[in-house]
Amino acid sequence: MIFSGSLITVKENKLSDVTEFLKNYPQVEIYTSSEDKQNIVVAIEAESDEELEELSNTLNSNENIINIAHHYFHFEEEVEEIEKGNKRNISLKGFGKKNKKQL
Repeated sequence: MIFSGSLITVKENKLSDVTEFLKNYPQVEIYTSSEDKQNIVVAIEAESDEELEELSNTLNSNENIINIAHHYFHFEEEVEEIEKGNKRNISLKGFGKKNKKQL
C-alpha cells in the first residue's frame, strides 16, 4: 500500500468543480485548499506505484486540473515485505517528474 500527500493545482475559479470531481474517487481524501483557491491538498491511497500513476493520469485528464504534485510517500508495508524476503515486483517508474499540462 502506498500513501501519497499531494498538491493538486487547479485553473482559476475551478476549485469547487475539481473538489466535486475528486469526491468520485474514494482513494482520494481532500484535506484543505489554499487561500487563493488554486491548490487542493489531498492524500491518495493506492495498492502500487502503477495504480498511483494510473489514478494520477486519470485525475490529470480533468480539464480543470493543471498539475498533480506528489510531495511525500509512505510505503512502509512494501519495505517490510522486502526485509522479510518476500520480494515483490516493485517499480518506481511512476515516481519520476512529469511535464505540467500546457494551459
